[in-house]
Amino acid sequence: MFGLSRYYSGMVFALVTACGLGAITSLAKIFYNDGGNALGLMLVRFVASTLVFGLLVLLRRDGFNVHATRRLPLIAIGLIWSSGMVCYLVAVETISVSLGVLIFYTYPLLVLGYSIGSRQLKPSPGPIALFVGAFAGLYLALAGGELHVDISGLLFAALASCAAAFTFVCGARVAPTLSPLVMTFWINATGLVLVTPFILAGTEFPGTPDGYIALILATLLYLVAIASQFEALARLPAARAAFLLNLEPVVSLVLARLLLAETLNPVQTAGVIVVISAVILSLRFRAASA
Repeated sequence: MFGLSRYYSGMVFALVTACGLGAITSLAKIFYNDGGNALGLMLVRFVASTLVFGLLVLLRRDGFNVHATRRLPLIAIGLIWSSGMVCYLVAVETISVSLGVLIFYTYPLLVLGYSIGSRQLKPSPGPIALFVGAFAGLYLALAGGELHVDISGLLFAALASCAAAFTFVCGARVAPTLSPLVMTFWINATGLVLVTPFILAGTEFPGTPDGYIALILATLLYLVAIASQFEALARLPAARAAFLLNLEPVVSLVLARLLLAETLNPVQTAGVIVVISAVILSLRFRAASA
């Protein structure tokens, strides 16, 4: 019973992660429209998360030390995850945002392929169909608009997808053996060190209160989402957690419709319904372990 409760609490954490990260997109757009840029957003995000999670670790007296066998994987997750964020940022500057998002969200399929290849999951037709169906729904949801293609942009988006897949696969191994707070602190601290040279090259901040309100809300949501992500990985197989994150772009689209008055055409609406339906169906199946 305890294991089952832990499993379903992991799914709740994964859904919170998807909703939190998805909501950041609309807030980030408000921040950008008021004069901020992605580098400014990343700087505040990493500084705030390092300070907040560091303080929480101190208050809980968990200790910052990590066992020697976990240090290298933890550093690798921090470096690769942060590098993936930089690659994704570069990608969407040179190709269409919808195309960049679609390529990035091949990472649940990569995690599924790895999990099956490493025999962590049985190659059951049901889960495979759900993964493929969710990706097809994302394709429909992101359809429309102008298509800007650049070889370097495609490469950076693919690298970002691989980085996300690595984060879920390696994170699912490390997270159950560490305090999620300690893990989240070190990953964000590593990311801060990595991206600081890029950030200091050209950060921009908004010139209106609305822009700063959006920045504060986006940062708070990031804190909740990133903590929830590693709580989920401590409880779920990597493939299950990655699959539930398919909801993130759907949440972004729906909130853009509500907050930014953006419209969804019938094809996009159908895609949103397909993804949500796939996620709801997946909640009825516990991942089949080998």
